[in-house]
Amino acid sequence: MHSSKKSRLFMLIMAIIVLLGFFLGILYYLILDNNIKQSIIDTFLNLNNLRINDILKDLLIMSLLLTLSFFIIGIPIGLFYLIYDGFTLGFIFLTFLNIYKIKGIFYILIYFLFCKIPIIILMFLFLRKIINIGRLIIGMIIYKKEITIKEKIINNFINALYIILFVLIINILKYLLTPLFFSLLK
Repeated sequence: MHSSKKSRLFMLIMAIIVLLGFFLGILYYLILDNNIKQSIIDTFLNLNNLRINDILKDLLIMSLLLTLSFFIIGIPIGLFYLIYDGFTLGFIFLTFLNIYKIKGIFYILIYFLFCKIPIIILMFLFLRKIINIGRLIIGMIIYKKEITIKEKIINNFINALYIILFVLIINILKYLLTPLFFSLLK
């Protein structure tokens, strides 16, 4: 299979995983007790100057996944994290829709386009790198081809660090711009 076909297949599989989480988030919201939904809505409406701070969370998760990729276990944990991200998107989607009705769709699109989708795309690329690292390490153990594989591992590792840097930049922007976003909701 050609590299571009593999990349498209990989991205398709990652998108399906996120969509699965999205629909699970919607399903979870739908089965929640109405009192809990109202509590979530009340809490959401009473937020003043909210700043969404995912900087530390994303840094910790991505660093942990990168480290665990050297032991292969980071790959399934990364896939689970994608499901979690999709879940939160689905949950947020219905929460905004429930609170703001039709106007909420506009806010959801803004939030998804500028806050969540760039992070998810970078997460796809990041998972691609940690899967490559895991695959190369398995190849190094089985086939004992250390010299060329070590260079590829280092290259994937450095690329993964760049992706973490981009995620941090997006999260810093999100942190700084979130109060502006929520002031539009009022």
